[in-house]
Amino acid sequence: METRPWLRTMKARAVVRLMSIFGEPLWIIVNVGSPVFSALALALLYRSAGMANYTGFAILGGVMISFWGNVLWSMASQFNWDKQEGLFEIYLTSPASMTAILIGMSVGGIVGTAPSAAMVAMVGYALFHPPIAADWVAVALTFVVTLVSLYAMGMTLSSLYLAYGREAESLNDSIQEPVSMLSGIYFPSIGQFSPFPFLVQATVSLIPLTLGMDALRRTLFFSQGISSVWPNLAALAVMSLVLLGVASFALKALEEKGRRDGTLTVRIR
Repeated sequence: METRPWLRTMKARAVVRLMSIFGEPLWIIVNVGSPVFSALALALLYRSAGMANYTGFAILGGVMISFWGNVLWSMASQFNWDKQEGLFEIYLTSPASMTAILIGMSVGGIVGTAPSAAMVAMVGYALFHPPIAADWVAVALTFVVTLVSLYAMGMTLSSLYLAYGREAESLNDSIQEPVSMLSGIYFPSIGQFSPFPFLVQATVSLIPLTLGMDALRRTLFFSQGISSVWPNLAALAVMSLVLLGVASFALKALEEKGRRDGTLTVRIR
């Protein structure tokens, strides 16, 4: 019986997220159109450079950039927006679990982003027919673990952004493109084909998206199975647990501070 309110809270927050995504036609166009055009542009660049066999890298990147954008602009920033609209105080005073709210946001974000990701994959494959040599079990497992780690990162950022207010949006603007490049969204950023020196590769490997993209490319285009990418999967699993723990700790600290001091900001301005 105790799990029923938790599940109801998660479901309610997921439904609200889905309604916000699909309830506005312009957002549907943006969510679908932007990743498609980016992926197609880079796939054309691969083809024009005589590397048609690697157009799949660009298409896979377009699929994953959809989820990365959702993590930054829907997960990480949502609590800050809720605070500005006066909704976060309602969360605090209600019996709803904050963890259930975060999980609901994640589930709604994944389901809501899936159509745009699928559109990128279908349009890209129809136009470029990239060669695929996939171990589908490994691909599916890698995709799931990568999404879990990404949205765990989004949960952590949501707590930090809530604390620092408007600075969160500036941080989003500043990290979106650098992380997209360094994490290897459209080309290998780690491994033997990476253009970066070892120190940079080691640093960017701390980003869950980097390890996920590397494993997805290897399982989808090079027939590598779980036995080959298990170090990536293990690292992603550890990252997920750590990030979820940090997110839970940060939310509890902010919740206690908000109830004790009447403010949800870390620094009094």
